[in-house]
Amino acid sequence: MTLAVLSNDRLDPWINWTTLGPPLLEPLAALGGRLVSPPPEPRAWPRLARTMRGATSVFWMQQSARPEWPLVAASLAAGRAARSAFVVDPWLVDLPRIALAARLQRLDPLFVPFSEGAQELVRRHPRGRFEWLPFGVDTEVFAPGDGERDVFAFWMGRRHEPLHRALLEYCEARGLRYEYRREGLLLTPEELGELAGRSRYFVVTPPLAEDRARTGGYSPLVMRYLEGLAAGARLVGVLPGSGEYERLLPLDAILQVDVDGRDLAERLDADAESAGATARASAHVRTHHSWARRAEQIHERLVTGRPIVQPPPPL
Repeated sequence: MTLAVLSNDRLDPWINWTTLGPPLLEPLAALGGRLVSPPPEPRAWPRLARTMRGATSVFWMQQSARPEWPLVAASLAAGRAARSAFVVDPWLVDLPRIALAARLQRLDPLFVPFSEGAQELVRRHPRGRFEWLPFGVDTEVFAPGDGERDVFAFWMGRRHEPLHRALLEYCEARGLRYEYRREGLLLTPEELGELAGRSRYFVVTPPLAEDRARTGGYSPLVMRYLEGLAAGARLVGVLPGSGEYERLLPLDAILQVDVDGRDLAERLDADAESAGATARASAHVRTHHSWARRAEQIHERLVTGRPIVQPPPPL
């Protein structure tokens, strides 16, 4: 197999692309393939035929229904090569467009990180090629820090306000440092990873019910769970409803609390010594759920055709 891995790094990619695209695409291309970055200008696309010459398989990452047009042009330039992709946001409302684009592009397979979305695509399109592949984590960015964990809790992504307010009150009453995303302050991935590596707790929630217009009711395992554990922090928050966490990660690595924060103070005050469980979970994530490991799994799947099997969580 001669694999061409398409990158959208020249196409003004979406804001969180740096912890999604390069950590997967670069190691995948290093496994006997090559990385191709199509230019944004249509006048340059005819030259893609020379760039894609000899490729027998093409892979890319797309945000939703289809990749950017320059990646489509590069894929077409590969002629009859096999095609596969990873879709980042397979929400219920987007599944019809995702399935149509996958059929038109002859994707075999399309890797889907939400098990709910993958199962629904298979149900609706049994002749399609849709396979569940969980997100990975950039373990170069999210890693345990060398110094003291001087941040009590860190909430990196979208916040659920009742739980956020409860945590804010808890930390203010005890003089603890609580870091969270603030309006107008945009940290780099490296700065976010550094904060996570200094945090004792890393707050996680799945996309919640009030965001149903976007999620369609899906409650997947998102990257935040992996990022916190890869950074060596203990998770605190809410389990996804999909069951993916239980399939992949140890339950003793997360302090579960009510989504409205009613029991937060009681649960935090009673949280027993958990350093061993957190360290085991961190090592498991860094070994089995990095983007580099996903690259190995994808490459093996494309070469052998065998389905990818994820290891169970450590006991």
